Amino acid sequence: MQLISSGLRLSKSRVLVVCIGNRVRGDDGAGQRVADILESEHGITAVRVQTPAELLNIPLDDVSHLVVVDALERVSRSGEIHRFQSVENLSTAVPWRSTHTMSVPEALKLMKLLTTFPEKITIYGIEGESFQPGVGISEGVEKACRIVAKEIAKFFSRDE
Repeated sequence: MQLISSGLRLSKSRVLVVCIGNRVRGDDGAGQRVADILESEHGITAVRVQTPAELLNIPLDDVSHLVVVDALERVSRSGEIHRFQSVENLSTAVPWRSTHTMSVPEALKLMKLLTTFPEKITIYGIEGESFQPGVGISEGVEKACRIVAKEIAKFFSRDE
């Protein structure tokens, strides 16, 4: 996990991006791919974690807007992007079928109970095609990762 104390710069409006995933497991690496694109094309550093449970280790005291990106098991079609603005509506809007033992909704709800929580949250779930070890990111998920990274970059460009 990349720690905030390792030089992570928050935007002026204190946006923090957390990208979840395991690149060895195909489309589960979608969050990591979004972090790659943010860094290489937009100069934005995201906190990288492999599981939603690691969200509980991230201090949010100075964060006003938390952005979380993770892959979802396919519900409709590969590459479909789900956007949420509330932890409360997260698990009722779409069945968040995670490949992790603790899902993003569970981790965020627990985080909200245990720590200071940001005023604003944006959660991106990208539906994956394959989560098999050794398989790369599918074409539909790659396109979705580029769209999500571009949307997230806008949160930072509003600061300039």
